[in-house]
Amino acid sequence: MTEEMVVQMLDHRNSDLDERLKVALDLTEDFVSNHAHGIDDAFMARLKEHFSEDQVVELTIAVGIWDSVHKFNNVFDIDPPVTGELFETQFPDVPDGMLEHVSDPGNKY
Repeated sequence: MTEEMVVQMLDHRNSDLDERLKVALDLTEDFVSNHAHGIDDAFMARLKEHFSEDQVVELTIAVGIWDSVHKFNNVFDIDPPVTGELFETQFPDVPDGMLEHVSDPGNKY
């Protein structure tokens, strides 16, 4: 993902992002802002033009997880790890034997 794509996501409907990404962003926006009340049969049909049923489920789960993380952070007043304008993450605190799976997950399944 490029910085230009991130900027385009701010107004994704009027961007030149591909339609698959736009419909995923529409799902995300409705899920977070409207509690998914806008997901009707027509919207689901639009999603299925670009994603399989399994992919729609996975996408919805991912959106739900990240929405929950955001809300959790708000409850406990946890600020995102931003230095200047950069969002930085570090490896989670895991046992040494697990660190290799976190830093290079590969195909564990």
